[in-house]
Amino acid sequence: MEAWMIALIAVAGVILVLAIVFFAVTHVYSNYVIGSNYKEPEGDDPAKYGVDTSWFDTDDVKAALGEETITSFDGLKLVSWTLKHKSDAPVKRVAIVQHGYHAGPRSVQPFAQMFFEKGFDVYMPAARGHKISEGKYIGMAWLDRFDIMRWIDKVIELYGSDVKIALFGISMGGSTVAAVSGMQPPPQVKCVIDDCGFSSQLDQYNSLLKDVKIPRSWLMVPFTMGVRFKCGYSVSDADICALVSSSALPTLFIHGERDSFVPVALGKKLYEACAATDKRLELFDAGHAASVASDRERYGAILNEFVDKYIPGEDNASEQGNA
Repeated sequence: MEAWMIALIAVAGVILVLAIVFFAVTHVYSNYVIGSNYKEPEGDDPAKYGVDTSWFDTDDVKAALGEETITSFDGLKLVSWTLKHKSDAPVKRVAIVQHGYHAGPRSVQPFAQMFFEKGFDVYMPAARGHKISEGKYIGMAWLDRFDIMRWIDKVIELYGSDVKIALFGISMGGSTVAAVSGMQPPPQVKCVIDDCGFSSQLDQYNSLLKDVKIPRSWLMVPFTMGVRFKCGYSVSDADICALVSSSALPTLFIHGERDSFVPVALGKKLYEACAATDKRLELFDAGHAASVASDRERYGAILNEFVDKYIPGEDNASEQGNA
């Protein structure tokens, strides 16, 4: 065999091996980041995040707990925990409370409790790819936004066109509800609360790789290709800021200034991009998703004031009517 043929075969072999390695890395790395996963907060010191999961096991709350299901745009069965008041009068205030990355309905306990004790019925969707909801891959807010739109439709279907809806999300869930605010949701959605959401997927991934000693592209290129193949969108297109720039909904942004997972700079960027005429940014001396744990009294007061302005209860409504 001629030398040039041997060299050509050798080069082709090297290219083939490199291609196999590249696609293996693409598969493994993207699965590691966005593969279906779920962790109960008990596994990560729930008190650190102000979570008391035993609240769900109290008699009154257990009696109010239930489940609803929807089907996503791509055919997944999605499940939400619900908390519904037992009352003769129809409830017309509903909060949809979305958990964060690798979490679940139990992890949103402090926020669900705040809304429930204000008289709201509460929906706590398990995001796609998080245990009780189907899905091989986590939506990272970009796909979850479509799921929340379907949960909004479900609430309107069950409660009637006069229902008033608050959207709340933490971390990835915060980015999800912020994204929804710019998708022209139904008029029943009155306000949005984003606790420590990221500004875009690209911003978030780059922030997590800031201390990596190798070029970011070595990790980002195979990962972004994996997301494209598995989920059908480009990471560079998953820009929450671009969506909130079209939002007209009153939005409260909350962030911990010591957040090392979703840096506060990303929360500020999202706040600045938001086009809502009524928007508010509240900062806490806290780490990621721990603002409520750092000062629950202040957190509750801020949330109550904001929500009551747009979805007042009967007492608040009568006071506003007499003003």
